[in-house]
Amino acid sequence: MDAVGDSAAERVFLDGRDRLGRVLAYSRRYDFQTGFLNYRPFEESLASLLRNRLTDQQFALLWIEVQNLRQEFLLRGAAGDEVMVRLIAESLRETAGADALLGRFGGSSFLAAMPAAKFNTEDRYRIQTIADGLRIPVVAAGGARPEIAAGAAFYPADTESSPELIRFAGLAAARAAAVRSSAVIPFRPEMNDLILRDFQLELEMHKGLDAGQFSTVYQPKVDLKTGRVLGAEALVRWRHPEQGQVPPNEFVPIAERSGLIHRIFERCLRSALKDAQRWNHQLLDVPVIAVNVSAADVRRQDFVSKVRRLLAEIPIAPTELELEVTESMLVDDEGLFDLRLRQLRAARVRIAIDDFGTRSTSFNMIKRLPLNSMKIDGSFIRGIHRSESLRALCQTVVAMAGSLKLHTVAEGIEDREELEVLRQMGCNAGQGFLFQTPLPAEEFSEFLRQWPVRDNSSFGFTQRMKSSSGHNSQSLSPNL
Repeated sequence: MDAVGDSAAERVFLDGRDRLGRVLAYSRRYDFQTGFLNYRPFEESLASLLRNRLTDQQFALLWIEVQNLRQEFLLRGAAGDEVMVRLIAESLRETAGADALLGRFGGSSFLAAMPAAKFNTEDRYRIQTIADGLRIPVVAAGGARPEIAAGAAFYPADTESSPELIRFAGLAAARAAAVRSSAVIPFRPEMNDLILRDFQLELEMHKGLDAGQFSTVYQPKVDLKTGRVLGAEALVRWRHPEQGQVPPNEFVPIAERSGLIHRIFERCLRSALKDAQRWNHQLLDVPVIAVNVSAADVRRQDFVSKVRRLLAEIPIAPTELELEVTESMLVDDEGLFDLRLRQLRAARVRIAIDDFGTRSTSFNMIKRLPLNSMKIDGSFIRGIHRSESLRALCQTVVAMAGSLKLHTVAEGIEDREELEVLRQMGCNAGQGFLFQTPLPAEEFSEFLRQWPVRDNSSFGFTQRMKSSSGHNSQSLSPNL
């Protein structure tokens, strides 16, 4: 190569090296996707902001955790991830304002520092508005609704240290995730202990799953007219050797965040299928066995194939299995869950919407989904005989379900007055302590033998129940 060629090649090399240097320098300070500050530059800028503040000026640090960002990448690829991140960044810039310091940590954590006082109502409302704004644009653009957990820490009310301010905001966001709060949760000193307990509980859960501390219990679903057992709901219980029974509302959110929920679901489904198979062999009539499903399970690509595999491994008729999904799942990501439910129905598995009434699901959405049953949340059942508003709400749900040919099940029935109101309004079935508390499989077998012959006249059933053996009860409607 001649001297001119050598010189041109050298210039290209030097220009490339300079551009690479500028890119590397930029990436050390800023996040490429958003232009927000990375962790170390954000911490340095926050410390400088607090040092140079005006006299008596107060600040808030808002930590927003986008919990389903990784799932969006797995489901829709890099394009889905980029759309969600870009729109979240645009929303933050617009709502946080020009005076906000913005950062992004570890991919799914977005931070905004801004002038605000902890006990100022207008400032707290503004912070909540910033978090709420992140849920809207992504849905409008056709992507999934971001699952937001947000917390805030305040300077100097909570701390005068910038590293602690960041840590406290992160703890508050973690607490918001733990309690599934849609509100921004402010930092409280006891959150250190709560986070430590959650961490310890997760470790104990790992040990408990390996040691067989988790079990499955069953609660019957009863026809409110005839008293016939229409099925059973499988419920997970965890008995810790030292702590005793750990409430599901304590361990389930941790299991969902840690991914342990997948092991718990598979264990529960496997147990339910085995017990249903055994009851069939014993000629004990349990037409449908129901298992709860978490949003984390439904999002997995292998979810439907896992259900099919277990049904093939432990064969019962697919129509004898019902999977219960919560109403919040349908609201948060209708497109994905519609797809999963249709895949399950194609496998002839029944679908129930659980805790109905706790979220604002539209009639048109329910109409489109391939559902079999609708379960009315227990919070609308307690005291229904004393509340006109509860009666009106439940009557509306029952009428809507009837128009869609869906089976209705009332959860949490505890006294005969509630039972009678529900029966009069046409609710098909119910479950609750009035009929039976959840039982281990062997005890539930005995319940099935005794229920048809025991004196249940006080429940007001319209006909004497037939024997639970021999499958001589009338069949469920195909759409039930």
